Amino acid sequence: MDVALSSLTADSQSLYETDYLHWIETTVEKLRHQDYASVDWQHLIEEIEDMA
Repeated sequence: MDVALSSLTADSQSLYETDYLHWIETTVEKLRHQDYASVDWQHLIEEIEDMA
C-alpha cells in the first residue's frame, strides 16, 4: 500500500474511533467535494450497512 494512502487510512480510522461526529462531518465534506480518494470507505460502508 502506498505510504500516503496508508497514513490517510490510519488517520481516518483513528478519527472514526476517537471523534465519530467529526468523522461524519469530514466524510460528508469529502463526498460533497467529490474527494473520493480520501474517503474512509471501510467505515462508511459499515455505517450504511448498519442502517439496514
